[in-house]
Amino acid sequence: MNNNNKRPFDGELCQPLDPDATYGVVCTKQFPREGITLSLRPLSLTADDTLVRAFAILEMPERKELAEVLYRTKKEELGLLTISDLGQSFIGFIDDQPAFLVSIYRMQQNNLGRYYSSLPGDYRIHLERLSLVGGRDAETFALAIWQACPAWFFSFPEVKRLITTLDIERPLEKQYCRAAGFRPLARTGGGPDWEELYVLSGQELKVEG
Repeated sequence: MNNNNKRPFDGELCQPLDPDATYGVVCTKQFPREGITLSLRPLSLTADDTLVRAFAILEMPERKELAEVLYRTKKEELGLLTISDLGQSFIGFIDDQPAFLVSIYRMQQNNLGRYYSSLPGDYRIHLERLSLVGGRDAETFALAIWQACPAWFFSFPEVKRLITTLDIERPLEKQYCRAAGFRPLARTGGGPDWEELYVLSGQELKVEG
């Protein structure tokens, strides 16, 4: 991936960024067994407009007539997140092919914190994966994504624990999450809208590594 003329990213997570700037790669990790290279860079609303639309449609794939509304809403949400200090979004690549969107939020300023006893250093991680990556089923790379993103976020000293929410109707995603070291923490909502919270401690990751 060519980083020439791209703005460098440095400092702490969740810092306000220029939503239209294109930043360079911040993380690269090789997975020899899978034969892939994973990389991350901060989201650019200008350069990644087509991808933002694709991720928006994934939220309600059965309602294609709402595609434009979903896209505008998604772009506004990501734009507000980018210029704030509440969170940050990154585009992920597999072998230089766009593959996923990962967002991280300061938990103590996030509504999810009301469902459990949040601690200083808690951050929320939210992953969205495209269905296909370079013509290959994206499920093939799911575990690598769940492993690489937390490992990079924990390289920031302010990040002590990562919290994620998973739909109880998506057992396969829970399988990847647990394989990466996350453990059950709590539940949100009720009835059919229940989600499960999972937690991963940076200290536990270091011990296991």
